[in-house]
Amino acid sequence: MNKKVSALFQKLPLSKGNSFLINRYQSPFFETPWHFHEEYELVYCEKGFGKKFIGNSFSDYQEGEMAFIGKNVPHLFKADDSFYNSISEIKPSSIVLQFSDTFIGNGFFQSAEMTEMKKILEFSKNGIVITGETKQKIKAILYDMLKTDSISKLKNLIEIFGLLSTSHDLKPLSIDTIRGINVNDSSKMNMVLEYALEHYKDEITIKEMADLVHISVSAFCRYFKSRTQKSFHSFIIEMRLMESVQLLKSTDMPVLNICYDSGFNNLSNFNRLFKRHFGQSPTKFRRSFE
Repeated sequence: MNKKVSALFQKLPLSKGNSFLINRYQSPFFETPWHFHEEYELVYCEKGFGKKFIGNSFSDYQEGEMAFIGKNVPHLFKADDSFYNSISEIKPSSIVLQFSDTFIGNGFFQSAEMTEMKKILEFSKNGIVITGETKQKIKAILYDMLKTDSISKLKNLIEIFGLLSTSHDLKPLSIDTIRGINVNDSSKMNMVLEYALEHYKDEITIKEMADLVHISVSAFCRYFKSRTQKSFHSFIIEMRLMESVQLLKSTDMPVLNICYDSGFNNLSNFNRLFKRHFGQSPTKFRRSFE
């Protein structure tokens, strides 16, 4: 079952006695539309899996994944359709920490002690995936923050800043810097991404997408390229390749079957595109993963 959602510029309720927020969100409230906000966001995917868009990066997310998203960077998390099945016993959930760069006044991140953390904030404009020991330590802190008092939460947040500032477990998600523009633009982009998520294994024409958002074909091509720094065709290929990676990792399906199940209709073309994107053939990728 696919839910209809509206994109938005999200204004967080930081005026209600909170200078930053931490919450656990569970399906159906974990899924968010293509949206952006002025606050930085740290997301720990506690349960479930699905697809995520951060900036112009599209990839799967898995249980246990952690990401740090910069201010005004558009992003979307979509739980896998299998979780909407009535027999599914797992409800996707995440722990989300959000704060502004002025949450302790305008000069906090300008202080000498915050020099390294300020670099991380700049780094986060492309989205960051957090791995290794840093992720494990931050995970423990997040769980503690959910149950502790306000002063302790603040202390924990400073501790997270310290971990991020000295970490070697941070990798960028997006190559190009993408910024949200306004509510109407995000709503249009959300329609495109929702449609792409539902139909990327099918033959999607540019005219279909242009008609969806009521603009001409040429205007749609310019629009999508300006928002993602890639063509719509390349974007669909990328989605299919990520689907094939998931199948290569999680199943023992033959490569030919994976080719067709991912939306490709030609094995040689699939092999060529996969090797161009990942530097090795699907068969070698599976072997290296094993």
